[in-house]
Amino acid sequence: MGKDHISTGDEPDPKSLVLELSDDDSNGESGNSDSSEYESDFAGMDDDAMHYYERAIQEIAKGDSYVCMICTVEMDYTCQMYACKQCYRVFDYECIREWALKSTEKTVDRIWKCPNCYHVNKKVPPKNRPTCWCGKVVNPEPNPLNPNSCGQTCNAHTCVHGCSKICHLGPHPECTRIITIKCRCGKHTKDISCYQSSLLRGKDKFQCDEPCGLPLACGLHRCQKKCHSGLCGICPEILNTKEYLDAHIRCYCGSQDRDTIKCRDVHVPLSASLSQNLKGEKWVGVFKCDNIRNVDYKCHEHSFVEQCIAPPTIDGTKPCPFSPKLLKTCPCGKTPLKELVESRKKCTDPIPTCDSRCGKPLKCGRHTCPFICHVGPCMDPCLQIDKKKCSCNQQSFLVPCQFHQDPQCTTKCESLMSCRRHRCTERCCAGRPRAEARKKRLFRSQDLMDESLVEPQHICLKECNLMLSCGKHKCQRKCHPGKCPPCLESDSNDLVCPCGRTIIEAPVRCGTKLPPCPYPCIKVVRGEYPCGHTPMPHTCHPLNEPCPPCTASVFKPCKCGKVDKVRTLCFQNDVSCGKICGLPLENCNHTCQKRCHLLGECQKTCKQICKKKRINCEHTCLKPCHGKTDCPDIPCSVSIKITCECGRKETYVTCGATSTIPSAATKTHIECDEECELLERHRQLKEAFGIVDSNRSTSLEVEKLKDLAKVATTFEELQLPYNETTLSIYAKQEKWCDQIEEILNKLMDDKARPSLHFKPMRPPQRHFIQEFAKSFNLYAEAQDREPKRSVFVKKEEDGSSSKPIISLHDALPLYQTFKELEKERKLKEFEARTTTRLINVEAPQEDNVYHAKYSGFLIKKISPGTTVEDLQRIFGQFLTSTLIVNPQYLIIQDGKDALIYPENYQEMSAGVERDLETLVGHFDFISKENFIADGVELCDVEVAMLGERLETPILEE
Repeated sequence: MGKDHISTGDEPDPKSLVLELSDDDSNGESGNSDSSEYESDFAGMDDDAMHYYERAIQEIAKGDSYVCMICTVEMDYTCQMYACKQCYRVFDYECIREWALKSTEKTVDRIWKCPNCYHVNKKVPPKNRPTCWCGKVVNPEPNPLNPNSCGQTCNAHTCVHGCSKICHLGPHPECTRIITIKCRCGKHTKDISCYQSSLLRGKDKFQCDEPCGLPLACGLHRCQKKCHSGLCGICPEILNTKEYLDAHIRCYCGSQDRDTIKCRDVHVPLSASLSQNLKGEKWVGVFKCDNIRNVDYKCHEHSFVEQCIAPPTIDGTKPCPFSPKLLKTCPCGKTPLKELVESRKKCTDPIPTCDSRCGKPLKCGRHTCPFICHVGPCMDPCLQIDKKKCSCNQQSFLVPCQFHQDPQCTTKCESLMSCRRHRCTERCCAGRPRAEARKKRLFRSQDLMDESLVEPQHICLKECNLMLSCGKHKCQRKCHPGKCPPCLESDSNDLVCPCGRTIIEAPVRCGTKLPPCPYPCIKVVRGEYPCGHTPMPHTCHPLNEPCPPCTASVFKPCKCGKVDKVRTLCFQNDVSCGKICGLPLENCNHTCQKRCHLLGECQKTCKQICKKKRINCEHTCLKPCHGKTDCPDIPCSVSIKITCECGRKETYVTCGATSTIPSAATKTHIECDEECELLERHRQLKEAFGIVDSNRSTSLEVEKLKDLAKVATTFEELQLPYNETTLSIYAKQEKWCDQIEEILNKLMDDKARPSLHFKPMRPPQRHFIQEFAKSFNLYAEAQDREPKRSVFVKKEEDGSSSKPIISLHDALPLYQTFKELEKERKLKEFEARTTTRLINVEAPQEDNVYHAKYSGFLIKKISPGTTVEDLQRIFGQFLTSTLIVNPQYLIIQDGKDALIYPENYQEMSAGVERDLETLVGHFDFISKENFIADGVELCDVEVAMLGERLETPILEE
């Protein structure tokens, strides 16, 4: 779907798709007379002079040229229409409504854009309510002459007169009606067009060239400004006295005269008295000068300073404040002069002071004079020191009174900003106290986005600039908490998968991904694998993802070149035959043990065992490969088995041979003993009588193990070749275990067979075979996956695998005897630890009846109106999980007190009384908190029912 860029002005846009639509008049003759007349109205009009919105009406009236941008269907006069208010592009009403609904569902701000000009709209067209162009008529009737027009006057509020054009598409024409306007001063009028009045800046008023002429505020002059609106302002005239010989412009005190003064600076005092001096001269002062006069009091001994005021004070007229008649107290005003000294005669006599603190308010307004009663002015400026906290309230400073700013500390704020990502880096931040209080408050998740709950100093003003979920654009919002909103950019083109069968219709929000397409990949359909094989069936995928590799079976040569044809997969290039290289290494006498590899990539470091034959023994060197150097001449560490002549007795010694020391096998010899001779005689007798040994163990070994079973304290001391797991399973499944033992015995008898693979079986059976194979010293492991998992056993390469010296059938009775003896031994040990024997001690007779001291709760002085149901509702929930069974609630003493006690309070146990003591404090707190009673204490229920209270309650008020 293409993008139409349509101009919003009156002139047509030559790049608009609307202008490029063909004007096919081939079927124009087959219309009715009305349409012919309508077409004749445009016959004389040049296509280039016609506006694009007027051409759109003409094409819609024809019904074969104008296409809806969304559904691409030709529109005619019978369609329901909607026009963009910005570009005037016409759409089918249902199409634009569906477009708007889809867009608002995908955006956070619930907005949608015009498909043609991308003008942002918030109002979705309502369902089934298309209107005409002017909006007066809903569901207008089809109009073949002027499609979608109601035929009424538009009357849009473009001016006071309204649009006079018939209901139309496009901008409203300029109003040409004549109106009369006044100039700004109101002296003249003028007739202009209505649309020209909107271009004037003075609210439908123009400016003439005549002066205003209105009187100014001074009352002497008139306004000389040209035609203006509003107040005339202050007087700009200047008064000049040079033209008048006797005129003077004097200040209030008469010390300064002026020849000229601005009219606006003249301020005549409101008082009726005029300014006067000692000579009797009088004048009217009109301004204040900067001089300061020294005026004498009536005594002519003291004086005071006075600024230029109206009227000025005359020398010697104001009484002296230090005269004995006026001054009655000390300077601070706290002590009368009569109490200090004799009466003063004149004003020049010294003024006595008292011992009190002056205490007069200083000019700062916060402190009082700290000096002792004194003559003269108080401390100015104020020099007192205040203790003041800094802006963040973390430290206090001593600052002088004249220091008007808050002191600053160097503590960094480090409080979380409103975005909850950054921290405040200001030092001595004024918002830190409120930030500390904010930390202790619990916020709801929706309140985290409310910046009004954060102090102004900690509103983060940085740009977010984080990558949005689309992965292409960055967040343009101010730094904010939580996740960034989804990307609001959208594309007007459909999002289509490579095969073209899975489509997301426009508008497509930025970052939208196609869902998995269930249809075959386009390359599978076309068979476009470069190797020539049939592509493997797979679903459609994005173009940036490669197709699955070809898995056709082919033959390729291996890397080492030993095998020309190795069956592998088509995509596999690293082909190996699995054979060991075997080429001789350069730095030692061994061969390369790496499997099939490229020529020249043999192993560089040999990690094999040397295995060169030693000098004085038949063993080989067991050291790691040391190249072509001689083997180290150290004692041989191989363990050698040495037996007696008959082979019954055996021992193991270390060879220890070196280039100068022979092997220990040549020096060590074991002599046979009497038991060897006995076994030899038994063997000879068996040969004489033709007796052959069976698979069962010899009676001599069984008897020896029976003796060990009677004295062994642990299973290891039995010296059985089987573990406890094997024997316990054999005791339960004797027949099946005998079959496994027979199979393993046959494997050991068959010298040519190195291994055995059992059939698939369940995990418990596999576990038994693996444990049982340890008795034969066989290698066992589980192979394959479930349910085909089985056990593989193999003889050890060093020949250490052999049959056990005793069979399972003979070992089971020995194990059972050991377990019985062990059980008896543990039983005796338990009895010895727990049983105490008393000799000649009579057991005391105990009283089985427990006498409880307290049997219930006494609720004292319950509130009037409290019922049994109230007590059960408040206290019953705490008694459900205790030993107090079926609690009873009773109000006694004519509604003053109440009782809570178990049903069987006469036969209480110690546990019930313990629960009463545990809950009494909790009940007392509940009763006082809810204003139910004065308190709760424990009591004897029988005594309380008789009206007698306990003298010593457990809980005292």
